[in-house]
Amino acid sequence: MKSNSRDHVLEAARRLFAERGYPSVTIRQIASEAGLSPSMVMKVGGSKAKIYEDAAPLSLEPFDSSIPKSEIGQALAQRILLRREHDMSEPWVQAVFRTADAPDPKAARLEFHTWVSTYLTPWFAADEAVEYRVEVLACLMLGLAVGLRTQRLLATIDDTWIAEYYGRLMQEVIEGDARLHSS
Repeated sequence: MKSNSRDHVLEAARRLFAERGYPSVTIRQIASEAGLSPSMVMKVGGSKAKIYEDAAPLSLEPFDSSIPKSEIGQALAQRILLRREHDMSEPWVQAVFRTADAPDPKAARLEFHTWVSTYLTPWFAADEAVEYRVEVLACLMLGLAVGLRTQRLLATIDDTWIAEYYGRLMQEVIEGDARLHSS
């Protein structure tokens, strides 16, 4: 058995679950994606449910502190595009499926909100609208990730343009209007 078979299985499962959701992914598909036999997938993974649990979204990599705050929006968009280009798992898409497929969707949504807040809030100045702006930014990131990965939108558009366009939108939210709030 390859020493990294489990890693191959989990990475393949992350990509597949992120793009198709738990019900639509089979052990055979994971095996094919990982370059292993279905029996090897079961041996290193245990069961489809266990693989799903173990393939939970990875933490998003922290930002290099040398990235100027004025470029965070574009850097966020570029990360989503790079993960697509390198066929890496997409934590933003996985979050959608993990919530929908969760035994307790309410708890999964709470976990997602905590994850989003922890990851995104540090880039915002503290003001009365930070909570709302964080949620708007999360919506932009979810939309871009889901559109690119599950719906295959913008497939004919240059990644540089996408990064610049979405980067501007995201940056506007980060630097945004402190008057944004729910009514």
